[in-house]
Formats: sequence, C-alpha cells, structure tokens
Amino acid sequence: MDDAVDILDQRLLERTVRELVPGGPVLPQRETAEVVADLREAAQTAVDLVLDVMRLPQEQADAARTRAAAGPVLVVDRLGWTKATGQSLTAMVDGALPPEARSALESGRIPNTLETAAVLAVLSTRVLGQFDPFGGGPHPAGSGRLLLVAPTVAQTEAALDVLPRDFRLWVALHESTHRMQFAVAPWLRDHLSGLLTTLLGEDASLTSPMALGPILRRLPEILRGETELLDVLTGPETREVLDRIVAVMSLLEGHADVVMDAVGTSVIPGLPTIRARFENRRDAGVGPGGAIGRLLGMDAKLRQYREGASFVRAVVREVGHEGLARVFESPQALPTPEEIGRPQLWLDRVSSAGHAADTRDTGDSRDPADPA
Repeated sequence: MDDAVDILDQRLLERTVRELVPGGPVLPQRETAEVVADLREAAQTAVDLVLDVMRLPQEQADAARTRAAAGPVLVVDRLGWTKATGQSLTAMVDGALPPEARSALESGRIPNTLETAAVLAVLSTRVLGQFDPFGGGPHPAGSGRLLLVAPTVAQTEAALDVLPRDFRLWVALHESTHRMQFAVAPWLRDHLSGLLTTLLGEDASLTSPMALGPILRRLPEILRGETELLDVLTGPETREVLDRIVAVMSLLEGHADVVMDAVGTSVIPGLPTIRARFENRRDAGVGPGGAIGRLLGMDAKLRQYREGASFVRAVVREVGHEGLARVFESPQALPTPEEIGRPQLWLDRVSSAGHAADTRDTGDSRDPADPA
C-alpha cells in the first residue's frame, strides 16, 4: 500500500521513538549476547513443547512446524519492537479501511504518529515478546514474525528475582504458543483481518470519514488502555463483530496460558513462582499480534483472558487437547462469545456436527437424533 495513505508515517514514527524509547538496562557485552542466545534457543525449544501439549496428528504437526518456520524469530531491542508494532498497526487498520475513507486520513497522520510513538515508547518498557501475524510485509499464511524484547526480558527477570533460564523459556513458550496457533490454523490471520475489515468497513456508522475521525483521534487513548474501541462504536452490528473478535482473542490467550501450565515444572522448575509474581504486573498487549489486543482494549479485559483459559481447561477436561484442537479446524469451529463463557455449549455443538459428519461418511441418512 502506498505510504501516502498509511494511518501512521513510519519514517516519522521511527525518528520519534528513537528519541523517546528508554534503552533498558545496560548489560556487559557478554551478558547481552547470552540473553539473545538464550531467547533464540528458547524460541526453538518451545515449538516442540507446544506441539507436544496440543497432541496433533503427526502430519498436521509437521505441516504447522513448516509453516511457522517460514516466519522469522527476531530478538530485538525496545526500538525494534516499537517500529514493528507501528508497522503492525498500519497493516491491520490501514488495510481494513474502506477506500473512500483513506484519503480523509492524511491530514491526521502527523499528530496520530506522534501520539502513537509516545504511547509505544512507554509500552516498550513492559512488553516482553509478541507474535505478529500481520506486520513485516507479505508472508505465507500460517507464518508471521516472533519478536522477543531482550532488554525488557532481562530487566523483568531481575525485578521478579526469578531464574533467567526459566523466565526466558516461559516468555518464549507463551509467544510460541501463539505462533503455533496461527501455523496450525493458517486461515486464522485472514479471518481476524476479515473481522476487522467488517468492523471498520461495513458498518454504516464507520464508512464516513467524519465518523472515522473520533476513532483515529482516540487511538492513543485506546493504546494506553484509557478507553476501549467499544466505547467509540455504537451500532449493534458493530458491537457483535467486536464481540466475535474478543472471543477469538480470549481463546488464543487462554490457550497460551493453559499450554504454559501443561508444560509444567519438569521443564520450567520455577513456573509457580514466575506465574505468581508475574500476575501482579501482567504484561499489556502481548497477545497474538499484540497491537490488535491493544487496539481492542484487551489489556483492560483480563476477565476475557481468564474466561478464555477457563474455556480451554473445561474443554480439555472433557475431551483432552485432542478434542480442543477442533477449534483450529475452521472459522466455524471457533467458540462464539456465548460459548466462551459456557464451554458446554461449544462441546455440544461440535459433538453434534461431528456426529452428523460421521453419519454422512458412512452413508447413514438417518437423523442423528433418531433412535436406532
């Protein structure tokens, strides 16, 4: 897309964040190299750990591993994360805007960029890592880029007083779970992008450039977590789409939490300590493509994250991780907003769908509800 219609001026964003982003702890060269090497190794190790928990058929797991490997693993500093997040925001939002609205945004690009740069500079001191399925230029479906922020990881593990090896693997494991979610479900990126396009493009209240102005002006507030996109949107259709996006994000975040716990203390001995101490300062916006979580105000919606984890745990108790894997089969298999809060509804629905498919496969034309 032509840079002239981006919602953010990437060159100005980079210049501004260079001046604003704190550099993080100054480590001896040897320690810096050690953090970087550990994070790279942890990201590689985490792939097999995640797939072991997900219990996919071997062919499906191998295909997911191949897709994930098509995207880079980047150990970055805070400036690198900030630039990447600016690119991701542009890729998501700018690509979802209706054509008639883009030209009206040029006048607000400079103030939007400056305010966003200031917000991202602050967030860069908190974010440990991020899987980004949207930014970084074109890449195959099912891949994306994994970002691990070395100086913030080093600073946080010292502040929490936890073992560096355990903490670095824990961070990589969380983000690698998101990486594998998108690799297992290569349709997921386009599905989320389509929902965002619907949110910003199809609702009559948003297609007018006049109506888009308030959203863009309040983008820094949304990124800071001071308001939510829901507060800006009014139409019931728009809110319904937003609820669907939140349900997907809740599932992905909850699944990552459950996977981390399932890996357990045999791999990360300090897991209970890390979990307890980190919950008190839960990192904001570190979900899949953390920028979309911030855009939707998900950092202010930890309740949805916890509901997502509760949903995943309830499903796993009933049908195991093998049964949970059905959520990654298609957009139709994703839990609805209602099902996130009531997992049995999802279990009943997919069980009924699976039974119907079985009867079709065997040529049995009876109604599945009919007695034999």
